[in-house]
Amino acid sequence: MNKRKHIFTFKKCILVIALLSNNFFSVAQILTSSPYSRYGLGELNQQTFAASSAMGGSFIAYHQDTIAPFFINVSNPAGLAGLKLTTLELGGQMQFSKISSSSLSANKTNTNFSYGSVGFPLRKIGGGGAFGVMPYSTVGYKINSTEEVASVGTMNYIFEGVGGINKVFVGVGLKPFRKQFSKFQHSSKYDTIVKYQQSAKLKRKKFSKQLLSELAIGATGNYLFGTVNQSTDVIYPSSSTTTGIYYNYFNSKRQRSIQVNDFTFNFGLQTHFTIDSIRYHGKDTLKQGHRRAFKQKIKIGAGFYIHSPTNIAAKQSTIIYNYSIDDFGTQRPKDTVVNSQDNKGTITLPLEMGLGLSVKKGEKLTILIDGAITNWSGFKLFNAPSTDFKNSMRLSAGLNYVPNKIAYGSSNYLKRVQYRIGFTYSDGYLDLKSTGITNYAITAGLGLPVGIGRFDDIAVINISAQFGRLGSVNNNLLQEDYARIILGFTFNKRWFIKYKYD
Repeated sequence: MNKRKHIFTFKKCILVIALLSNNFFSVAQILTSSPYSRYGLGELNQQTFAASSAMGGSFIAYHQDTIAPFFINVSNPAGLAGLKLTTLELGGQMQFSKISSSSLSANKTNTNFSYGSVGFPLRKIGGGGAFGVMPYSTVGYKINSTEEVASVGTMNYIFEGVGGINKVFVGVGLKPFRKQFSKFQHSSKYDTIVKYQQSAKLKRKKFSKQLLSELAIGATGNYLFGTVNQSTDVIYPSSSTTTGIYYNYFNSKRQRSIQVNDFTFNFGLQTHFTIDSIRYHGKDTLKQGHRRAFKQKIKIGAGFYIHSPTNIAAKQSTIIYNYSIDDFGTQRPKDTVVNSQDNKGTITLPLEMGLGLSVKKGEKLTILIDGAITNWSGFKLFNAPSTDFKNSMRLSAGLNYVPNKIAYGSSNYLKRVQYRIGFTYSDGYLDLKSTGITNYAITAGLGLPVGIGRFDDIAVINISAQFGRLGSVNNNLLQEDYARIILGFTFNKRWFIKYKYD
């Protein structure tokens, strides 16, 4: 194998992402059937891949293990600094939804390509990078409602929307101070502290230098683009005979199209420290004051991410016209009330930030906890604030357990499988009829290793299942009970190596 073959493989992966992305862009409107995608730019999609989704969507402090497989942390770019192999991630999802009111219900099924990304180590500068494509938001709803109006009769309203916003991203994570700990250990200052047995000072210094050496800083640039198409029909009854007088009314339709094309940025931090021993607390007085080494080191990490508030460029087109419906059910336009095309403006995306905690025991167990807030009350659509939005909060937790990553052989396959569970809750960013649209779900998943299992050539099939509830039937609102299955593929391989022999 030579370098040209690695580059050819890399080009094939890029081609796969491009082909899948083209399919994704053409059918992204079927990714959701949620009635709540009517508001803002639509239903916000999960910004995590299959592995993190199975852990409740926790990602803020999710850093890489020291042994493959490695995963792309698309939401906190600081996590890219730990990539040690070139990584390709692809995924799709299927969602089964039951949408209910207080008296009726309907079942919906949606399926689509969800994401594609390539990550790679940047060894010379001590970090990693990634690029890819995924949905930012999707719109897909059709809602019928009726209202009794005095002296008119039963009014019928039809709300319909399709489309969404897509995201292409490029991210980089670096460890700019990665050599600080080793430099300290080989410095004269370290020798002096050890010589004079200043154990407390040595402990503080080692702790601070370790945190600094493991500090990862990341940034991602996102290009948002796409179109949201929405329409509202107000349909009058064809006649009213309550007073013995025959009435005819023209119906009205409003069609609105929003086009987005602009850049946003997000940033992240991660660090962790290692506990490899604990002070002896047993009864043996000879061991008092000594430390007992752990069989598996414990790493405790923290993370932070922020999406800065951003005004993105957009265009809005609106047409309002009256029409009648003939005996064959065909709409017959009568006159145009408003025709406004390509009006330029801005959409204000809110500030979002969060903190995360991770606990890793060796290469077997990872526990993640996330907390995040989003200032959705600051969201503006063409400088018009919406009373339907409110500040939101998200809590997530999850764990990943693998019995033995390096237990190779067919008889040890189950020991290499990664087992994941999690939970997530959000009080929601919509406030409709004085009711918050909450969203919560329990999650579970598996990481199934495939292939030959070499340390530098590993593939994993990630299966994630989410069972949740969005909204409520209270106050004449709608409730969505959903089951979401995410199927992801992760490929790790050592690329761009120049071999001495072909």
